[in-house]
Amino acid sequence: MKIIVDCYGGDNAPCEIVKGAVAAVNENKNIKAVLCGKQDEINQILSGLTYDKEAIEVLNAGDVITCDESPTEAVRKQTDSSLVVGLKALKEDDEAKAFVSAGSTGAVLTGAILKVGRIKGVSRPALAPLIPNLLGGETMLLDCGANVDCKPVNLVHFALMGSVYMKEVGGVENPKVALLSNGTEDKKGCALTREVFGILSKLDGINFVGNMEARDIFSGDFDVIVTDGFYGNIALKSIEGTAACIFNVLKKEIKASKKAMLGAFLMKGALRGVKQTLDYNKKGGAVFLGVDKVIVKAHGSSKAEALKNAIFQAYNSAHHDINGKIKESIEAHDLTNFIKE
Repeated sequence: MKIIVDCYGGDNAPCEIVKGAVAAVNENKNIKAVLCGKQDEINQILSGLTYDKEAIEVLNAGDVITCDESPTEAVRKQTDSSLVVGLKALKEDDEAKAFVSAGSTGAVLTGAILKVGRIKGVSRPALAPLIPNLLGGETMLLDCGANVDCKPVNLVHFALMGSVYMKEVGGVENPKVALLSNGTEDKKGCALTREVFGILSKLDGINFVGNMEARDIFSGDFDVIVTDGFYGNIALKSIEGTAACIFNVLKKEIKASKKAMLGAFLMKGALRGVKQTLDYNKKGGAVFLGVDKVIVKAHGSSKAEALKNAIFQAYNSAHHDINGKIKESIEAHDLTNFIKE
């Protein structure tokens, strides 16, 4: 499977991105990585690595889109950037099944819509990260920033797409779908969530279990959590910030006394297990569901391992034909009787 990798997206580009791509093709012989970016620099990095030469291809692009630029303007004007060249190749090459980037989230999402396009029938694509839960599994939270202002049809499509992903790729037989709200009661929430609650409650083919509160995101009681991009992004950033804060406080307290340091030494294995559970490097990235080909947005600070896992996530999504399954689900659910767009 051909997967295109934006080598100049992210804080650690291009070296860590190239190393991650090489690690992916070495570990999974079914993957061919197309490395997009400044050809001479990429080849220089590749010269120090061991890999099957047939599994790596370099696609030259001389420009770079940074996080400081306007996403829409950058995508339209910087046509020789690694992001735009890569997305154009994804659109035009039938053998290319997925795209991975750790670059500017806004530019990746804007470029995906402008250069690749939506799946027919999807009102808006959604950014959908996987969050580890207390049962040892993963919970999908969508949308997490692609759509700040949403209509009911958007959230219903998010629910359908998330349910399909968790069933086909996540291996969950009957994914439990919940609506993020300020209480679990049926009448809780803003006007948008109350209307969506009524629609999802009546929709066949989806296991809607009602409202849930943000404190239960980690519980494992839900497989898919649906919200708009504004509240989803706040929830995700709060989770990231809380996790970082807890580890910083623990580190400070452990260093405060010899007794604490001894206790930490005895708990070393348990602490390492907690860190690995919460480590985004193990999870890959966030899938941009609803775009016509598979796109995975890796974390901006991704190093080689995180990028490798993002490529694996893209591979698994394409391997399970997630876009085809989403299209089938959208077509199977006629929402005209439920929603006034």
